[in-house]
Amino acid sequence: MDKHLPLYNLFVKYLEDKCSPDEIRQLLLYFDDAESEYVLRSLIKAELGFLSNGEGNEQKADAAVKKVKSIIIKEIADRNNQELKHNSKRKFVLQNWMKIAALWLVLITSVFLLVSRQIGNNDKRQSMKFASTKPGERKLLQLYDGTKVWLSPSSSLEYQDQLIGNLREVKLEGEAFFEVAKDKKHPFIIHSGRMQTEVVGTSFNVNSYSKQNIYNVTVVTGIVKVSMMSDKKEKLSEVILKPKQQAIFNNAQSTLADKLITTVDAVIKKKDGILSYEGTPVPEVVSDLKRYYNQSIELENKSAACLCYGEFDTKKPIGIVLSQLAAAIGATVRETEKGYFLEGGCNDK
Repeated sequence: MDKHLPLYNLFVKYLEDKCSPDEIRQLLLYFDDAESEYVLRSLIKAELGFLSNGEGNEQKADAAVKKVKSIIIKEIADRNNQELKHNSKRKFVLQNWMKIAALWLVLITSVFLLVSRQIGNNDKRQSMKFASTKPGERKLLQLYDGTKVWLSPSSSLEYQDQLIGNLREVKLEGEAFFEVAKDKKHPFIIHSGRMQTEVVGTSFNVNSYSKQNIYNVTVVTGIVKVSMMSDKKEKLSEVILKPKQQAIFNNAQSTLADKLITTVDAVIKKKDGILSYEGTPVPEVVSDLKRYYNQSIELENKSAACLCYGEFDTKKPIGIVLSQLAAAIGATVRETEKGYFLEGGCNDK
């Protein structure tokens, strides 16, 4: 490679737009026919195809660039020899050097963009971290930018440990409360299946368990944009939320709506393990308790028709919390071999 170093330096100089006209002619003089263009295009397709599929790495990318460079060097050398033998072609070649320069710039810039993008993707994958909670477990995470995330039971968060590009992106499965550090230049985006939540600095709760048809986002402070995405990651609709507003995404029906709520106390307390309900169907309450305690809880049909008004501290034993729930709906709780069973309730006569 040492014998080609002057030419390589000229090649780099051209990419940096620092070549004089004579230097550009020197480099591009022999690239004026369709055959040379075909060689370059074929090489780029063959050598960089694996990169776009996510299988390359920095070493492979460097090898691809070197391969392109070696072909260019050979073409220049071959055409230079021909030029010495057929000097009459020089005038025609010089008249076309501007067109050739444009072709060169497009092709070589494409190579470097593809290589840079792949290396950037590799960096992004290497910076990704993963946190999860088991049933009955909660976690508090602090991200590299100062954002705090209270991860609810049976949830997971995929996130970066450094800024890559212009966006701060995470992927959430389950439920979490976010206090996002303010950064107007780098929006914070949460991907939850087909629901996307975007902010620059605010606090809010996201509930997006994949086994549920209904996802929601509840805003405590700031402004939040919630979007419904297609399977192809195209934005289909969006809502802009302010404090005491909630977005409701119906995954089954592919609908997105927003509504006002009277208080945000419930989502604030939930990050600390306190569950508050104001007319919530008992089956939804029981689903929450199953996640927080990792226990089997069955409902009699009468209990399943009830609405719950009350507050439960999940730091207390499950027996106490279920007794409180049973008292709230007029039911009784019975311990079984598998777990717990709620009998009777608000519809008893």
